[in-house]
Amino acid sequence: MFASFSIAAKDQARIALIIDDMGGQKELSLSALQLPGAVTYSFLPFTPHTQALAKLAHRQGKELMLHAPMQAIELDERERHELSANMSGSAFERLFIRQLQDIPYIAGINNHKGSLLTQNYPAMTHIMQLIKAQYGDALFFVDSKTAAASVAQEVATDWGLATLGRDVFLDHDDPDQAEIRCQFRKLIALALRNGSALGIAHPQVNTLAVLQDELHRIAAYNVKLVSVSELAFTHNKKMLAMKKLKPAQPTKAETEPTLPVLGEYDIF
Repeated sequence: MFASFSIAAKDQARIALIIDDMGGQKELSLSALQLPGAVTYSFLPFTPHTQALAKLAHRQGKELMLHAPMQAIELDERERHELSANMSGSAFERLFIRQLQDIPYIAGINNHKGSLLTQNYPAMTHIMQLIKAQYGDALFFVDSKTAAASVAQEVATDWGLATLGRDVFLDHDDPDQAEIRCQFRKLIALALRNGSALGIAHPQVNTLAVLQDELHRIAAYNVKLVSVSELAFTHNKKMLAMKKLKPAQPTKAETEPTLPVLGEYDIF
């Protein structure tokens, strides 16, 4: 399946894998922490299990992220403690800082849901400003890409943050194991073709069963599993090097609000 994408060993392809929604369900989150290798775990803030599980993950040497709840398009997908476009600037800032502070040891952030908010340039600018003010360049931002028209990665780049966009959702809508395995191998194929790829999955029974199997034989695919931070900061260095070779580009101005496009994966 992967023969046409093989690359030299010195340029071994890399994948990174985020397990989202950590802390939502205690037992499944504990099972997710048993996955082998450099898996990165993104924790929901303000759940009863988040603090204990995040500290356990840190003791195990795992990389942690904040899975920041953001406003979705569909009303029935909205939830408590989400960042929304209709909040005042001060309320927005207070909530995001609380989200950041609720997860210890974080290396980065990605959006939970957010198909509406990630299309809002001023709102995403506010988020990146706050990250820079609180952490400088230490954190990376991953756009989960819950909306095709998301500007999150673009704004993170504008603010000089290391950033990536999700390439593959492994388990959208909790599919069977065959579909999850197919998505995982799509992730591998993308990495072999492009040099790297980022996948997102969730602590679900079928997902964990497939990942336990696939990650134990990752070397057979001629790819390396790395932390999201390694992928993000390496990508950032490449982008900075390319930028130095190009004429300076004007910074994008805030645009007039437009009607949002319904995201394909709004439930995330």
